[in-house]
Amino acid sequence: MSKKKLIVDTKNISQTFRKSEPLYKRLDDEALFSIKAELDKTDIKIHSIPSRIKTLESFLNKINLYQIEKPFEKINDIIGLRVICLFLADIEKIGDIVRNTFEVIKEDNKIDNSKFASFGYLSVHFIVKLGKSFSGTRYNDICEIPFEIQVRTIAMDAWANISHYLEYKTDKDIPDELKRDFYALSGMFYVADKHFQLFFEQRKENTEEIRELFEKGKETDINSQPINLDTLKLFLRDKLPNYPPENDVSLLVNSLNKAGFKTIGEINHIFEKGIKSGEAYFKDINYFNEDYPMVNNAALLTFILLINDFNFYVYFSEASINDFLDVNIKNSLQNSKGLYKEMWETTFGKYRIENL
Repeated sequence: MSKKKLIVDTKNISQTFRKSEPLYKRLDDEALFSIKAELDKTDIKIHSIPSRIKTLESFLNKINLYQIEKPFEKINDIIGLRVICLFLADIEKIGDIVRNTFEVIKEDNKIDNSKFASFGYLSVHFIVKLGKSFSGTRYNDICEIPFEIQVRTIAMDAWANISHYLEYKTDKDIPDELKRDFYALSGMFYVADKHFQLFFEQRKENTEEIRELFEKGKETDINSQPINLDTLKLFLRDKLPNYPPENDVSLLVNSLNKAGFKTIGEINHIFEKGIKSGEAYFKDINYFNEDYPMVNNAALLTFILLINDFNFYVYFSEASINDFLDVNIKNSLQNSKGLYKEMWETTFGKYRIENL
């Protein structure tokens, strides 16, 4: 005997939903603020934390699709947050933050559940509420309303979005001739996540070894290190500890390599002789003022090299003239190193260490 179809009281449900929308908006804001505040206390790298409130249309569709009686009690994802992180190992850390920040009603790990993993729907889902830890009149109306938090990596989110676009809700939806490729793609995203985590851990180990080398190693071993992002950041931290770090050191790494610098020793040789010249230059151009109390370490190294190494000055100038000079001046400069020499001497000559 077939189950009797639920008659949905659309009018009353719609009225209740509309009346509750301001509460849903407040809860969404509070939940988003709370999770961000807790994550900001950690070193976990977060890609994004999107949130959404179901539309009335979506709410009614879900009631009809799943024949849900008492929908305001049974549907727990009217408000939904998604924490998208970079690495697999961070999912458990974020899960701990969710458990400690909110009152967890239900937890569903779809990453370790082989049934879901085989289809490719990967994330950890929490149904939570603000609970008793959020006390006061500000929370009285919203602290008992359940909402959903999903935690996943970028790779999981990418696959979820692609598979959602393909409209395959279960493996029964997939044509037999496409199943092998579909599962292979799902596996590729999962393997990518594993390898991103492995690479991240290996990089941490490598960086720690280089850090110990810079702190305790022989100068000859330090100087023989190739210039890359990790070695240059540690060099800057070691040599200029009182200067704020530059977040994006990769541009300087690229410039150094293209200018012919290969090892840390090659730049250290110029740095040791030229540190006073770089500081004198920034002092004279009044960079050290209330607006800019301290130049960052990468900028200071850049100008130490510009002042004291002509080849680096030529490379740096040629890399910049496409943006700042018209074609005639550019051609003149590129055809005559003598003009570069004159500009270099005029701009930086008095700052070189032998002239200070």
